[in-house]
Amino acid sequence: MENTAQRPRVAVVTGAASGIGRATAELFAARGFTVAALDIAEDRLRRAAAEAPSSGSARIHPVPVDVADRDRVGAAVDEVAAAHGGIDVVVNCAASFLARGLDVTPDEWDAVLRVNVRGISNVVQAAHPHLARSTGAAIVNTSSVSAHVAQPQRWTYNTTKSAIVGLTRCMAMDLAADGIRVNSVSPGWIWTPEVAAAAADGGRERWEPVWGRFHLLRRLGEAAEVAAAIGFLCSPEASFITGVDLPVDGGYLAMGPEGLGDTSSFAGSA
Repeated sequence: MENTAQRPRVAVVTGAASGIGRATAELFAARGFTVAALDIAEDRLRRAAAEAPSSGSARIHPVPVDVADRDRVGAAVDEVAAAHGGIDVVVNCAASFLARGLDVTPDEWDAVLRVNVRGISNVVQAAHPHLARSTGAAIVNTSSVSAHVAQPQRWTYNTTKSAIVGLTRCMAMDLAADGIRVNSVSPGWIWTPEVAAAAADGGRERWEPVWGRFHLLRRLGEAAEVAAAIGFLCSPEASFITGVDLPVDGGYLAMGPEGLGDTSSFAGSA
């Protein structure tokens, strides 16, 4: 393994143009990492890097790439490693949110699978030789509470998010010999651009009380809260944790069919 003490640690974060990916890139940059921020949306990616807090913006390097393009991902990851002396952390946040059910077409299946499952595989395969030379290397894949429950007309999204949990466990087994830990997170409803778009009619003020009731904490999560969990899983404090899926869901998966019950007795705050 290489000696990383002579250089800043390097994180590759996909889906870094917005939402959880952007918050994660900002968190690692604030912690002194050099961050290769990957996303297919080049304009949004460069804007996100430029708008990052001043303590970390200079450390975020936009890398426009489609994670589903295996050859381009391989070249991009190798360039990152060559430019910055290695790779220590990979966080896979890139996602297709295309949700289809009984009427799903073969092209729609392919579109979701190529990003949500094959995209993660492409990035990890490309980064593996570099991670294997690092000390304390870690990978975190972003799944969802949708991996663990049935939801109407969401065959594509829920199936691929379930696949990420299984893929994470298999990666954890295969990469453990190289000292690489692999975990996943399953966020609940997080206030991201995708959720904000769904709440266009009335915005957060109207919809958070509705969607918040899916969670024990009676609110939606913030992208930064998921990023904090990802940061923990990549840190030395999580050095004996691998093959785990960590819900970051405000109690979504703990809730039974009774829901929150009598809300008049709820002692918390939104």
